[in-house]
Amino acid sequence: MAFKLGNRKSPSSSIMMGGREIVTTPLEKGTLAEARNDGTIAISPEVDQTNKKLMNRLVKHESKHMKDMEDGRAAYGDNWLMWDDKIYIRKNGIVDGPNGSWPEGHPQHPWEQEAMAAEDEKEIN
Repeated sequence: MAFKLGNRKSPSSSIMMGGREIVTTPLEKGTLAEARNDGTIAISPEVDQTNKKLMNRLVKHESKHMKDMEDGRAAYGDNWLMWDDKIYIRKNGIVDGPNGSWPEGHPQHPWEQEAMAAEDEKEIN
């Protein structure tokens, strides 16, 4: 689960879950899901979507990122990421964030800490 963000690729399928459109599409190696600027959550075809526990966890995590973007707390572009009104540079999969330079999706990033905490919230239908 990562806040690894990129250009939207054509989805191979789409479902609604937790009020979000979930698209299945190839993602970078090691990335299970990502929040997108277009309002969708992308899920890797490598994910077993019949595993409700995993899907709920992924959707809750990425939904937190989506809510942060909708609230203006987070935003991103190809080479930058904004968190709490500060811009951080993204380069070669590394974000030079407030807690140091870490790979995208790393739990040291505060936006990831909050999204991981959201995974434990009430179940999504």
